[in-house]
Amino acid sequence: MEKSSDQSAGGGWCSCGGGASKRAKPNSALAVKQNHIQDPYSISVGGSGLPHTGGGLSSAGPRIVEAKVVLLGDSGVGKSSIAQRYCKNIFSDSHDVTIGGAYLQQTVTLSDGTQVKLHIWDTGGSERFRSMVSLYYRDAAAAIICYDITDEKSFQSVHFWVNEMINNNDKDDFVMVLAGNKCDIETSKRVVTTQMAADLSQKHQMILSETSAKTGEGIQELFKQIAERIAKTKK
Repeated sequence: MEKSSDQSAGGGWCSCGGGASKRAKPNSALAVKQNHIQDPYSISVGGSGLPHTGGGLSSAGPRIVEAKVVLLGDSGVGKSSIAQRYCKNIFSDSHDVTIGGAYLQQTVTLSDGTQVKLHIWDTGGSERFRSMVSLYYRDAAAAIICYDITDEKSFQSVHFWVNEMINNNDKDDFVMVLAGNKCDIETSKRVVTTQMAADLSQKHQMILSETSAKTGEGIQELFKQIAERIAKTKK
């Protein structure tokens, strides 16, 4: 397995299936703080008032593709930590609950020189704010559905998030990734096995990744594979 450029330990990377194609429609007290709430359609991408995917070959430079990516999953599974590790290479054991969505951006340069600019939306997973999260699905080229490998309930919720993405996104070629976070935690505390996750990812035609936002394991590989899949759909 190709190691992340971040410091890493444990975990792994597994690819099962590909992007979705013509899918059928089918508490401990935390200090809640407004965390970068933004209108998901307020950021102009490629000259449009709405985030969207696109791309083209400039006569003066490399091919550039722009795409919206959303992170979904229950509260506490590590969505914000994954985004922060990838975009800023930082990790904190404590963080505020995300309300609505937080926006980050990162560009991936592929082996053929294509630059994929990822517009990443980290969404809140708490049931109190789920009505707000649906605003962020529209026009997403990829969804990363996260669960905690030590929390079976968060894994069972994957079905909910898959259906949410399918029912609220008009695209039929978007990429879905199943990301099992916290793979740095000792094996004795794991309750969701890699095989369980592989079976679920195959059922929903998802890429499977096991990651650790704490150590950086699998994070770079996760987003690189998403960028590669998106670039292929835009050719």
